[in-house]
This record gives sequence, C-alpha cells and structure tokens, in this order.
Amino acid sequence: MARWRASWGSLILLAACSDGFRPERADQRPESVTALREYCAPGDPEQTYDEVWLERVTTAVPWPRGLAFDEHGELYAIARGRHRRAGGLDPDLQDDCGKLFSIDTTISEVVLPGFGAGPGLDRNRRLLAEPDPEVHNLYDKTQGPPLSDYAMGRPYCSLDYHAGSRSLFVCAFSGVDKADKTFRKNATDAVLRYDLRTGQWSELERHDASVVPRDEQDGVVPNQYYPHHDPETNPAPHGWLNGPDALCVVGDVLYAAGKDNHIVVAYDLSAFIDDPQAPAPGGRVVFQRDLLTRVGNELLELDLQGPSSLASDGEWLYVGFRTTSVVVRLPLDARGQVGERTYGELVAVFEPWDPEAQRSANLIDIALDEQGALYVACSRSARIWRVADPDPRRIFDGVDHGPSPTANRPYVDIGPLTGDPYPSVANISVGPGGQLYFCSGVYAYGDGQLAGEVLRVGSGERPEAPSADGRAELSTGY
Repeated sequence: MARWRASWGSLILLAACSDGFRPERADQRPESVTALREYCAPGDPEQTYDEVWLERVTTAVPWPRGLAFDEHGELYAIARGRHRRAGGLDPDLQDDCGKLFSIDTTISEVVLPGFGAGPGLDRNRRLLAEPDPEVHNLYDKTQGPPLSDYAMGRPYCSLDYHAGSRSLFVCAFSGVDKADKTFRKNATDAVLRYDLRTGQWSELERHDASVVPRDEQDGVVPNQYYPHHDPETNPAPHGWLNGPDALCVVGDVLYAAGKDNHIVVAYDLSAFIDDPQAPAPGGRVVFQRDLLTRVGNELLELDLQGPSSLASDGEWLYVGFRTTSVVVRLPLDARGQVGERTYGELVAVFEPWDPEAQRSANLIDIALDEQGALYVACSRSARIWRVADPDPRRIFDGVDHGPSPTANRPYVDIGPLTGDPYPSVANISVGPGGQLYFCSGVYAYGDGQLAGEVLRVGSGERPEAPSADGRAELSTGY
C-alpha cells in the first residue's frame, strides 16, 4: 500500500463532497498493507519477564469480551456469543449472549500450567443486566436457522465505562458465526449504552440496515453504505461504524472505532450526565483511514486499516490497527478531544496482514497503566506485549513471525504460562493496583454451556500453585 510524504497543507481528516459527506470506498479485504518495520528500533533481548505468572479470576462468563472497571474498582464483562472458531452458532448452546456481568476480583487462584480451573471460579459472576430484545437484535431460533437472520447484533466485542453518567458502552459488531468457522457480516452495527442509574439499555449509535441490498450482505458489508444518510441534514444516529470493534472513554468523550470502514468517531457524552434519556449524539469523525503520522524523523501520510482497539492516558489517544498491525497515538486537549488539525505518532509495529499467508498478528486490544506503559494483545500468537515507554523516536518492534523475529520478548506468553495447547487472548484492561486483566476463550463445553475465563497477570514471587487433584488437563482445545 502506498506511503508518501505529506505537507501540512495536505492534511484532510475527512474529505467532503458537495452534499456534506463521503461514504468510504468499498474495499473489503486489502491486498496489502504498509510495511513499517524498517522504522523500528532494535529489540532488547535483555528485557525478560521471567517473574510473570497468571491467576484465574473467573470461568463463569461464556466467551467473555470487553473488560471495564468503574471508579470503585468493580470489574464488568460481557458475553460475546459463541465464537466462530468454536464452529459457528449452535441454536441450542447456552452462551448468555449480550448479558452483562460483574466479577469479584478478590476471588482468584494461581494458574497451574496444563490444568484447568479448580472449583468455585465457575460461580464467580453476578448478572448485572439481561439484553433488551428491543435494543440488542437477539437471535431467535424459532425464526429459522442462523444464516437467515440478517438483523443479529452479536458479537458483542468491547466495553467501557463513563463515570459521569454511570453508563457502560458496548460494541455490537453485528453478524453470524458460520459452521465453517467463517463470518458473515450483518448491517445492524451499533454501540449500546447501559445506564446503571436506570437499569435501561439504549442506542448510542445504530446503522440502518435497510439501505444495504440483501445481496450485498454475503461477507463484509460494502463501506459506501456507512454512514447510512447525510449526517449534515439528518438526525442521529448516523450509522458511522462498519464493524464497531473498540471503545474508549476520555473524560466526557467516547471514542469508537469501525474496523471494516477504518474510522474513528468521537461522541459527546455530557448530555447523559444530567439526563439519562438524552438523545443519541451525532458523533464527529476523528479520522478515516488516511492519517498524517510522525514515523521516526519523517512525517508521512499513512493508509491505516482496521482500527480495532483504543486506549488513553488522558494526554494521548492510542489506536491499534488490526490489519496494518501498528499502534499510533494522537494528542488530546484538556477536554479529551483530538484537534481538527493534528497528526499521529507511530509507537509500535507488529506483523501486518499478509494476503498470501492469510495471517497477521491479529492485534486485538491495547491498554495503558498509570505509569504510561502500553500493553498490546495479539491473538495470533496469544501474546501480550509491554512497551514500557511509548516513544515515536524508538518505535517498538513486535514482529515475532518470519525469518527475523524481533529480539523483544513478550510480557505474557499465554501458551507456556497456562500449558494450554490452544491459547487465546481477547480484550485486556488494567485494574486497580496496576494489574493487567485479560479475556481468554475456553472452547470446550459441556451440558450445553459455553465456557470462558478472565485471568490476571501477577509478578514477583509466585504463590504456591494449587494441587492438580480433580482438575481437567488442558489437552482437548476446541
């Protein structure tokens, strides 16, 4: 994909047509992506994390996605709905899809590599909210097979919390997990809000699926249908996001990313502080695909594809891109806003999408701790990387595949630490005390119940490991 020098005069975050908006080009899977590893600093093989170990916190949330903490340290998670790698959507499988749970973080056990959880963790959850059929577009097996459902809102794949309105926000990526372990995208993409004050769900963002012809909903929905109308002349919601996959609250601003149309949008949440019934905000495009970016000592306009993760320390908005496999940050003002005329800074590079090998690092989430360290979760290798001091002058090299893998070591290498032959990682979050939490799927299930787990990273002296008596060996995978 082309990369070129850019001048300040060429900085356009969103080009506009005469009618006030421009649907993004309808590319689906890219043929190639920008290779940026040449700008990375040498790796540091001396930085090891031998003192890291893991604790399981719960195994009670089926395929958990999204981890968010409130101002009191309460941990929340949402049930995604069955994952495609588990073999599609079984209508009879109890997966608790769309349910919100709170988790007691005072309950945990040290992971014994090679073995599953002991008794008790399968009860560590409290149901916070059932999905609302008027908001969630739940699948109903009485209406036919899953592939006949073009409204299904699952998977639910990100979560964040806004203290001002005491609200949790959820991405509804919208689609169907097929039996052949592929995915068919629906056009009912949404960002949902659950208000803890009222106990009610509402829509913050929703795409109007009626604008998309049914014969164009076979795989990825073409991007020319997003937004679904002219946002300059129509009320919200506008349907900005094709494949909403990431959320981040900064002050009273919610940032949301659409992975498939390569967009980041900012929503003003201030109206919800005093009025739980306030209408959905319209949203403002921060950037879409092309972004002027500082890369080492150069200023380049990059074609950044597949934003799938967001994080902030209040000074910077960090964006992780699943297809381009990089992390870029943008400066924030005192209100938590990205300026109209600004540029990004490249801070980390991972294995980009390779169309021939059909693989990438699958950069799935990012998080920051109070010291400013950046954590990056890559599901391809089930590893979490730690960038102690994100610095555009020393771009972090996380490319761990190919003829010359990075000399940097992963912070958490989940396979060896759990002994699971099929390790996985999804959303990550830093909790009180600076400990890193992450979601992991357990694809084996019994009695019609899908399993999943949330783990926590420990460091320093490892507590005594539990006995293996009565524990199942991790040998079957999914």
